[in-house]
Amino acid sequence: MNAGAANAYLAGLGLSRSPFPPTPDADAYFHTAALQRDLAEAAHCLLARKGFVLLTGEVGTGKSTFVRKLLDEVTGQGAIASLVFNTFLQGDELLAAVLRDFGIKPGTGAADNIDRLNTFLVRRWEAGSTCVLVIDDAQNLGLDSLELLRLLSNLESGQEKLLQIVLAGQPELEAQLGRHEIRQLTSRIVKHIRMPALDSGDCARYVEFRLALAGAAGRIRMTPRAHAAVFRDSAGNPRRIHLIMDRCLYGVLASGDPVIDAGLVRTAAAEAGFSRARRRRRAPFAAIALLAATGIAAAAGFAWHAATPAAPATAPPVAVTHVATRQATPADPLDACLARQGAGGAREDGGLQVLAVPEAQLAFLRERGDVCLARRGDGSVAAWRPHWRVERLIAGERSDEVRALQSALAALGAFPRDLPADAESADGLFGPRTRAALMTFQQRHGLAASGRCDPLTLLLLPRPADATPTETAHGRHG
Repeated sequence: MNAGAANAYLAGLGLSRSPFPPTPDADAYFHTAALQRDLAEAAHCLLARKGFVLLTGEVGTGKSTFVRKLLDEVTGQGAIASLVFNTFLQGDELLAAVLRDFGIKPGTGAADNIDRLNTFLVRRWEAGSTCVLVIDDAQNLGLDSLELLRLLSNLESGQEKLLQIVLAGQPELEAQLGRHEIRQLTSRIVKHIRMPALDSGDCARYVEFRLALAGAAGRIRMTPRAHAAVFRDSAGNPRRIHLIMDRCLYGVLASGDPVIDAGLVRTAAAEAGFSRARRRRRAPFAAIALLAATGIAAAAGFAWHAATPAAPATAPPVAVTHVATRQATPADPLDACLARQGAGGAREDGGLQVLAVPEAQLAFLRERGDVCLARRGDGSVAAWRPHWRVERLIAGERSDEVRALQSALAALGAFPRDLPADAESADGLFGPRTRAALMTFQQRHGLAASGRCDPLTLLLLPRPADATPTETAHGRHG
């Protein structure tokens, strides 16, 4: 689904964000009591420089999300982190990737690269910083690469280990680490976290948590039998839960019925390949997909409707068929602004996004020719066509969108001046330096310095092709 269709889909449901995205979502992290303990212990092990942390779990159990949450925890306490997820790189190539992610220019061979890394780690240790290396999908590593990680773990100041390492992978990683040849590495694992599937109670709480976080409270309701069906058909696997529930939401959008029952869940699970549907309460999901491709633009009208004062709580949810018949008010300043830009008005453009904006940002946004502003109730809203694909701008992601973000931040002088020369080339990987530059940009604009690409931050950034250098770019993510 493209960004315009995705925005219209969310607007049609009255949601502020995707409740069940296909990518890791540390901002909406859900933890059980056991996982919360594991997260705290893993962060302590890394910050106390105790040794290796191992994370294993089946596909879809949330390892990548846990890793990103763990990185948020340790970097929030001053650690410097490197995330390597392309583990099809082996040996010297893997080592070079680690150096680049720390912002170090690779040298002429393994010995030179280890020396460069050691120099970097010693300087960071002297500055009081803990350096953390996270290897995701580590089940792909060969014995030579695992031996390399053991050598890296030997780097020390004489008092403490200089590099803390997290290995995350599927259960076969445990078998790999059980081999006699690498028992020295295995002996250094101080914390092993196994990601379990959710039980029935946590599965229901997880679904309700994500729906509420997206703004579905009071709009979309799950029956108890629907929760039981989600658990049965997903086996408590979060990735399967996302696939099933995302299809259920398309069913809600197509029918206008805000109640998700067991029949809809069974249909969604069957469409996702997880079970056999015993009955179909709603239209086939193939038809729903056609709605998403051809008719979902009608939901864009709801985005504008949602920006006005809310209807009483007893009012029924707005269905797609109702939205399609909504008439825009000719005097609506947002529609008028868009018409002047040749946008055809809010009602006809599924790629538009509407966001409440703080008063402090209005002066800056008024100078932007691609943003329309209007008063709504006691505040102001902005409408614009998003220039950035937020789903490709997350920690650990490598994409052209990240490379464009790095170029924009560099052109705005947001990267720190003390980066080494090799960090000048944008590699398209959203790593710790890109996050730091984004935090600098957010601080300059009076935003919370989260280092994440929230909608307001992306609104304030220039178009990808419009980033005009205001000073020399001092570095991009390496």
